[in-house]
Amino acid sequence: MEKYLVFDLDGTLVDSLPGIAEGINRALSACGLPTHAPEKVRSMIGRGAANLCAAAIGYADAADAPPEELERVHAAFRREYPTCWCGDEYTRAYEGITPLLEKLAAAGVKLAVLSNKPHEVTEPMVRHIFPTVPFDVVLGYTPAFPRKPNPASMHHIAEKWGVAPAEITLVGDSLFDARCAENAGTSLVLVGWGYAADPAALRAWPAPVCETVAELELNLLGI
Repeated sequence: MEKYLVFDLDGTLVDSLPGIAEGINRALSACGLPTHAPEKVRSMIGRGAANLCAAAIGYADAADAPPEELERVHAAFRREYPTCWCGDEYTRAYEGITPLLEKLAAAGVKLAVLSNKPHEVTEPMVRHIFPTVPFDVVLGYTPAFPRKPNPASMHHIAEKWGVAPAEITLVGDSLFDARCAENAGTSLVLVGWGYAADPAALRAWPAPVCETVAELELNLLGI
């Protein structure tokens, strides 16, 4: 029986905080607004670029932010981030992740990436950082599908593979991933090294939480 794994990107496969912080701070500076320390930016990650920009200017959600101000910052971020994610100082695979993905692929596991990051950044980032990993699907946010935790993008991947969602395991680092798996009807494995805004709530979720890549390997190879 084939195995099907869908991975979140930021905070799960890659440590992208330095690049995201650099990108949002360049955008804020360009707009004449105060910048943030990387650790503050950490809590803003996971809900897509528009919500990141809203949080950076002091709003809980993109829907709450003044549209003109949000669009000004969002446009600046869309311009700046693609110029500053590339390079180990900005974005790198977590130690041990690349060998794990290669081992899973060699074992015949079908692999995909599903991110709330814009697709125009997600695709080149994954191909650049993991050139030896044969992902079947790499999907970032596009207007075609709502962001996680909406299940539409996960169902799209299931359709591409020709399998039921119940045959898929989602691997992620946040409650957005947990709720996406719940909404989509997939299995779930969580990792504890990412950007979860509420680590206690993450660990209380009824799913395995792996604290190391070695633990994740044992879990995934046992699925």
